[in-house]
Amino acid sequence: MSETLQLLSIHTSFDPQIDDILFAGQAQTNALHNMGPLIHPYYIVHYVIAGKGEMKVGGNTYSLTSGDSFFIFPGESVQYTSNKHEPWQYCWIGFKGNRFKHILQRSNITTKHPIVQSLSTDEIYPYIEQIITLLSSNELYSSLEASGYLQLLLAKYCQANEPFKSNQFDHKVTSERQIEESIAYIDYHYPQPITIEELAQRVGYHRSHLCKLFKQTIGISPLAYLIKVRLEQAQLLLAQHIPVNQVAQAVGFNDALYFSKLFKRHNGVSPTEYEKKYGH
Repeated sequence: MSETLQLLSIHTSFDPQIDDILFAGQAQTNALHNMGPLIHPYYIVHYVIAGKGEMKVGGNTYSLTSGDSFFIFPGESVQYTSNKHEPWQYCWIGFKGNRFKHILQRSNITTKHPIVQSLSTDEIYPYIEQIITLLSSNELYSSLEASGYLQLLLAKYCQANEPFKSNQFDHKVTSERQIEESIAYIDYHYPQPITIEELAQRVGYHRSHLCKLFKQTIGISPLAYLIKVRLEQAQLLLAQHIPVNQVAQAVGFNDALYFSKLFKRHNGVSPTEYEKKYGH
């Protein structure tokens, strides 16, 4: 069986914080068609229209058939292979952004639970088909409309995962939920003045206790995480040749000199040197 492929994409500047659809497509794969091991900086959801295959991620192997969906997460090594006798026919969407990230988190679609099973083609495929059609258009509104269809698609996955999500959420340690809330707050509000005391108050913890839980959960303090997010955003802005003082203000630093010193300490080069090296 020959492989047929349809792939459409939107070309945007890659800012992982900004909500956007990157590409969409569909394929009839060959027997034992293999992808990976791969690591992507964005999310991908595959929906299996027909056939069978396997996905390997996080030390686990998942057997998937028609009606099943598998999610690939940024930074995760993944491999997936079509069945020898009944190869996959599937479609997919690649996307990025904090809004979609938090939708998946609240639906308990995570690196530990990347599979949603038993959704009919009538429930899922029309949304993906609309997205593929819209990505083939050059109209200015197409990407916005496609984003709306993606949110409707994710709503279907939320509904399908509701019983499992509720059961998991009830047993989830409160501290884990509070840390997730704190991380989400930083991800959205990093350009604004944020103090660790205020962050601790938002989730009902003392500052020292929040710092302890942060380190236990993600390995760094909340202040270190805030700085990390700000400096990562600064790199993206500097690559667009935005002046250093404007970049500092945009990512939450009032003092451009302090920002420059901090940036060089973390990246080994000054903001100006970074701009010259990586600007486009």
